[in-house]
Amino acid sequence: MNKYIKIVIGSLIIFSIKTYAQQDPMFTQYMNNPQIINPAYAGTRGIPVLSGLFREQWVGIDGAPQTSAISFQSSIKRFGCGYGTHIIYDTNGPVKQTEIYLDYSFLINLGKHGTLSLGLNAGTHYYYVNYSDLDYNDPDVLIDISDPTSLFLPNFGVGSFYYNDRFYVGFSVPKLIQNTVDEESTDLSELSQEKLHWFLMAGTIFHLNSIVDFKPSFMTRMTQGAPLSLDVSGVFMINEKFWAGLTYRFGESIGGIARWQISPVLELGYSYDYSNSGFGEYNGGSHEILISYTFIHREKRILSPRYF
Repeated sequence: MNKYIKIVIGSLIIFSIKTYAQQDPMFTQYMNNPQIINPAYAGTRGIPVLSGLFREQWVGIDGAPQTSAISFQSSIKRFGCGYGTHIIYDTNGPVKQTEIYLDYSFLINLGKHGTLSLGLNAGTHYYYVNYSDLDYNDPDVLIDISDPTSLFLPNFGVGSFYYNDRFYVGFSVPKLIQNTVDEESTDLSELSQEKLHWFLMAGTIFHLNSIVDFKPSFMTRMTQGAPLSLDVSGVFMINEKFWAGLTYRFGESIGGIARWQISPVLELGYSYDYSNSGFGEYNGGSHEILISYTFIHREKRILSPRYF
């Protein structure tokens, strides 16, 4: 990597530390595990499910983001509610973030019209940055690199999720408290706040024939002070076991998605993103792996996988 690119990337990291370091991590396979951005999804599967998403972004760039997300969900049908938890660990250069949240949902059965789920989450966000991990050629005297920053930032969020056999739509705000990252109050404290994120997602399923189904979906993320983010994807499902398709993040990346229902209880997914901006020539793209395990009692079985 040439010196110019190192300077640009280093400047972006420093800027993100003081401004938007708190932005929620983004995944390509959002449609396979919406719980990490929408608590209302917890319990909608009706049975216990353990999922993991592992993302390595911008391969070949030192200090590029790496993100892992683990989630668990189940339901109590007697009380018409769902529950779960999710943990997200994200590293981005000298910045390390860990989120631990509990998720709860109240499911309203609308009969033949589907199900409406209303969700709430609560937890904490541990934020740590060690400026000494950066390589400095000419350190800025205004930045104290000797004292790492570490903070616990409690928060809570809300969400809604409607679904039936053919369609789903969800809306959520995972963090409602705009915590301030800076421990000292300054005129620039607003720049280092956790910004509100509004997520809107939807998808549907088309049964093309007895073998092939087609599932288009989209997700948009709105954040104060940042450009609108829009993901669209289209995936073909073959024999209810193999999924393959494309995804596009406007102005940022294009990629492929694959998913395999290895058994009634185990799923494996993979996606690859290629940056279609000018930054793409300096990195090897982004990889993401999904693993999902469904806990099924011996006396029960799944006739077909859940589309949503």
